Amino acid sequence: MRFALQRGREHTELGAVDIVAEGGAAIAISIGGAKKRYAHVDPNEDAALLALGSAGLLVAVADGHHGFEAAEVALEYLANYPAPHWTEPGTVRADTWRRQVGAVLEDANRAIRAERPGSAERSCTTLATALVLPKENALLYATIGDSHLYRAAADGSVRDLAAPRDEKPCFLGQAEADAASLLARARVGSAPLAGTRALVLVTDGLTERGIGVDDPEAAVREAVAAAACVPAPRRTLVAARGVVERACAAHRRRNAGDNVACAVVWISRERA
Repeated sequence: MRFALQRGREHTELGAVDIVAEGGAAIAISIGGAKKRYAHVDPNEDAALLALGSAGLLVAVADGHHGFEAAEVALEYLANYPAPHWTEPGTVRADTWRRQVGAVLEDANRAIRAERPGSAERSCTTLATALVLPKENALLYATIGDSHLYRAAADGSVRDLAAPRDEKPCFLGQAEADAASLLARARVGSAPLAGTRALVLVTDGLTERGIGVDDPEAAVREAVAAAACVPAPRRTLVAARGVVERACAAHRRRNAGDNVACAVVWISRERA
């Protein structure tokens, strides 16, 4: 398995967008287009992951709160433990996905809680992850918190598969929790890949009211449509950059910033 992990603490140049693209997927990260106007611990608390195996690929984004640690720990756990297993043949199916995700969420939550024991205000994080298994025509996904997973369809429509369940979403690392309680607050599901042009995972630097864009679905639609017009090897790079740059432009316009992490998987085999 090969993987790339973007850690927010390593990406702190205002307005810059850093991208890694490989194997039909890309991840991108930015500190944002303007300075944060809300209380925070670290300049960039987001992170993004891309993992490639022989049977599939896993992407994820995380938005840390009260420090960068939780986002990093969550994605490092994914990269080191389930990703090598999940991206190999025959290791996970739609009917076993929820059980496996529950165990991963519980273990990741425990790892985050162990990062700063005894701290009065622990770091916690959102998590959005998507596992793409092309031979099985399967998308398996799980999200917790207020990060997003958009399915951009071949017909041009865009749908958020991971809209938060609650106005006050649960975060990993927030409290001791078992698999059942985390699954009750998460969005976990599966879907066929057929009819999908691209998948876009993004943290709330794109969507936050008063900071991000007015219409997130439109921003994703525009970025994916622009990417569809370039040669196939560059599509994920163009789409990921387009989503993050649209967020950063909104930050500059509003003079209020937030970190942005994005992951894109290109599914459609259409030609430019």
